[in-house]
Amino acid sequence: MKVRALADISGPMGRKSVGEEFVVGATEGKELVDRKLVEAVEDAPVKPTKEPKTEA
Repeated sequence: MKVRALADISGPMGRKSVGEEFVVGATEGKELVDRKLVEAVEDAPVKPTKEPKTEA
């Protein structure tokens, strides 16, 4: 689960500053969200890129 710190926090994931985005397990992420220490971050879908055609 990708989250963004709402406060300066530290724990098993290391030290994180306000606004820093990082990944945690789903259970840990839910606990941090419930405690209002982080907010969930939705990943933007990756836009496929066209590969240039190569002449053979």
